[in-house]
Amino acid sequence: MWLHAPFDPAQVDLINRLQAGVVPAPVHPLTCPNARNGQHAFAGGYLGTLVAQRRGLVCPTCGHTQTWIPRSMLACAERAADPAIGHPSQRIERARQRALDDFAALVRAGSLAAQPMVDTLAAMGHERRATSAAAEVTPGAANAAVVSEPLAA
Repeated sequence: MWLHAPFDPAQVDLINRLQAGVVPAPVHPLTCPNARNGQHAFAGGYLGTLVAQRRGLVCPTCGHTQTWIPRSMLACAERAADPAIGHPSQRIERARQRALDDFAALVRAGSLAAQPMVDTLAAMGHERRATSAAAEVTPGAANAAVVSEPLAA
């Protein structure tokens, strides 16, 4: 029912993608219970979004740490992040860039707890560019699986 910290690096990456809203999953990110105190930042589309780290989900503003996540959230993120689903849509890419900008601003302001989220979102951008470059190098490769035998002339 619950997955408890410490989280492994793959789980941290997946949870941060889920928290930033860059996987097409129908779940609301986990947020800090202190988020309405007027001091928390709006990042990744929500006020007080928690950032996954090995020791748990940490609030980059106040340091509140949540050491658990519902397994159902992680399972939903794993399904949504499956490479078989295909490339992220433009909406997901815009959400990734917006969240990256928000969390990078928190790091620049001194909230170092947001750095794992910045790392995850930046890596997603590199993965997307590498995938796009590979598709450009091998045009028609995406259709290769569709045509199983040569076409008759």
